[in-house]
Amino acid sequence: MDGNHTIYHDKEFNPIVIDKEPWVIDEYERNSYCLYQKKGERIQTLQLIVGRSTVQIWHQVCDDSKSKDELSKLPNKGGPFLEYIWANDISDDFYLKVYWYERVSNVDNKGKTEEEIIDMEDKEIEKMERNRKAGEEMAKNGIMEMKEKIIQKKDIIEKANAVRRACRALEHLNKRRSFLVTDLLKYINLGLEDNERPENDMELAIYRYKGRELKDTVVVAYLLEYYSSHATDYAGWMSTVSKALPLLFKYNYDDYARKLFRKECFANQDYFSTQDPYNIIPVEYQAKRNRNIKFRAFRIDKLQSDEYEWYNRITRKLFDPFKKMRKLIEDFDNYLEKSPLALRVVPLPEFTISRTPQKNRFNIASNIFLFLFIPRWYKISRDEKNLLSSFSRVVRYENNDDMYDNPATEAVIDFRWQQARNFFFFLFIRFLVFAFCFIFISWEYLNHEVISWKFRNFLFALILIFYYLATYLLATEVIQLCFHGPRKYFGDIFNSFDICSILLPMIVMSIMLRHFKFSDGFASVESVDMGLMVGTSFSIFILWVEFVLYLRLISKIAIYIYCVIYIIKNIFPFILFMFIVIMGFAHTMFILLKNPNDPKIKVKSDTLSGAVTNIINNETLFNITLESDYDVVDRNDNPFSSFSTAITAAYFWLNGDMIQRDRFDFWVIDLFTLIASIFIVTVLQNMLIAFMSGVYVKAETKGRQALLRFRANQIADYEALEHFHFWPNEPEPKFIHYIGQSKNFQEWFQLRKDDQGEIYKDFDEKTTNTIQAFIDVDYDESSIWNFDDNNSSNIKGKKKDSTTALPKETIPSNSSENS
Repeated sequence: MDGNHTIYHDKEFNPIVIDKEPWVIDEYERNSYCLYQKKGERIQTLQLIVGRSTVQIWHQVCDDSKSKDELSKLPNKGGPFLEYIWANDISDDFYLKVYWYERVSNVDNKGKTEEEIIDMEDKEIEKMERNRKAGEEMAKNGIMEMKEKIIQKKDIIEKANAVRRACRALEHLNKRRSFLVTDLLKYINLGLEDNERPENDMELAIYRYKGRELKDTVVVAYLLEYYSSHATDYAGWMSTVSKALPLLFKYNYDDYARKLFRKECFANQDYFSTQDPYNIIPVEYQAKRNRNIKFRAFRIDKLQSDEYEWYNRITRKLFDPFKKMRKLIEDFDNYLEKSPLALRVVPLPEFTISRTPQKNRFNIASNIFLFLFIPRWYKISRDEKNLLSSFSRVVRYENNDDMYDNPATEAVIDFRWQQARNFFFFLFIRFLVFAFCFIFISWEYLNHEVISWKFRNFLFALILIFYYLATYLLATEVIQLCFHGPRKYFGDIFNSFDICSILLPMIVMSIMLRHFKFSDGFASVESVDMGLMVGTSFSIFILWVEFVLYLRLISKIAIYIYCVIYIIKNIFPFILFMFIVIMGFAHTMFILLKNPNDPKIKVKSDTLSGAVTNIINNETLFNITLESDYDVVDRNDNPFSSFSTAITAAYFWLNGDMIQRDRFDFWVIDLFTLIASIFIVTVLQNMLIAFMSGVYVKAETKGRQALLRFRANQIADYEALEHFHFWPNEPEPKFIHYIGQSKNFQEWFQLRKDDQGEIYKDFDEKTTNTIQAFIDVDYDESSIWNFDDNNSSNIKGKKKDSTTALPKETIPSNSSENS
């Protein structure tokens, strides 16, 4: 017994509870009162216990003469159960003890697969759990060890709300994945798909509340806040978030994702306070030539196998002289020192590591053949995209630019872009050769000159290369269409240009080759076909458009391309509105001037007069008058006689070309011309200029984000492709490091300060209490209280007719203190 526990009673009494405030760490005084005790066939006891922060009433119905099987029929199997509790404020001595299991580092698991290791560890955890519940001492030489941590109130007072929700998830963390899935899914119907199972508490919460209103999903926000708030000290805290991030976008938790990517852990980090960042930053990035470096991502866990030591020796011998020469040039007459750099790490561990099957292809001959002549195929099927990395799956699901307005995301893209860029550059080179073949062959058709036999052989070779490359490029697009599906593939308008830039030249070329003869080429062509010339012109135009789109692979040019695209997207509704207005005025003029002869509208005369003079003696020989022959029903003279040309003529009013005012003398035409000049030329045209000026201010930022999105999609697509390696491929690192100017990180963080704060802030205030249906228990009938069965899981149960009163026993006056 405890000397601080005082028990009041008037006859022999054994307390049924001793200590029911386990959250109090130190010793404290408490008083117990025997309210009622009736001994007989069954012993019924009511005990009141007054502790430091609560007042509790406990009830027990027991029978010592009963067997173990018969005891199970007693209320709560003969054990005490809580009837009432009143709580005051929890004291500062409150604490929360949490525990988890970790793998012992010095265990030799050589020769075992990861699945075997996890299965063995799960069995060990089950055994340790049984020992813990039985109160037995934990073995210290096992393959797993239990870790404990005590969280006191003073440690969490500032983030009480976040921890309140996070602690609910901590109970799921004491076992590994198999326990999380098999135990919890028995009680929670998550409605999961066959290929989706939660691997951590974050994914479980997302699955649990998917499809609900945001106010009902606040537990997801609490978990995000809990993990991200600790990630400024160590990026490993975000391991769970890194794996669950694709699901945030898949199930449209966009607001949570947006706030997550504004958190401080993406800009300010304390990881490197105990070590010099310049010991981590690669030496080549610290060189003077990089003094103005703005951004660069790299890896530090670059480990290579001894199997490829020959490759490392060759590359060192090849490139070391160039490195020494570059350093010599760099240091020559250069007194500037290196720029201060800020080191950061992407707080999303294993964000770029995929689970796609890896095939070691190091047959150089076959790799060269496949690389040069065979279109690249995907190594996973359309239904296996869940094997891609978290980054690629996020790119697949996201539908806004919030993720790309973040330095960590830019670091991930910068790190993985180089390999993907090389692949698409080779695709670009193939397109250039394809376009050159078409332009050269079509030019020969338009000239249709006699050529030499050597030139004919060259022309024939170009035709073969053209059709091979057309087949290669078209097969590439078809493979993409099958992998992504028609909705996603044609949802990107640039893919439509890709298809058109291949099919249209192929069709035109096939028609053109009907006039080709191996003996003289196109020399037998007497005159160029009008349709072929038009088709060739459209093909050339589409090829140039595709060429410009390929220039997105070059950063400095891509920015301007996306700026133009962004401006067009934003002003398109206004341009459409202007076009509708122009169509209205064009239709009006078409009604008036379709046939000015019926009724008769006066046409202004257009005459020129002059005199013919002898240049020798300046003698006037005769006078001359020229009058134009203006046909009012010919659309070449009167564009408003046809509706299509009327629209074109009305559009050129923007340039001040108002032909109807110059040719016709009718007050109605003058009135509509005045209205059009005011509304279209003065108002709408100046509004368009002002609107474009405002859009241009945001175009650079949005263009940068659009470029990052383009690269991210290319990287995700490249990740799913089959790869042919000519040298050892380095595995993806767990952490991606990057460097940049410290002021840039601070500016980014400060500019987004209004969009920061707790992720759950806007939703915690909106959460409402819901009525819960409590589960009936076997001791409800023995309780001293009257229950409302409408709030019970047993809706059909009957209400008690009267309130059961407390036993009429008085509290005894004498007291005894247990020691």
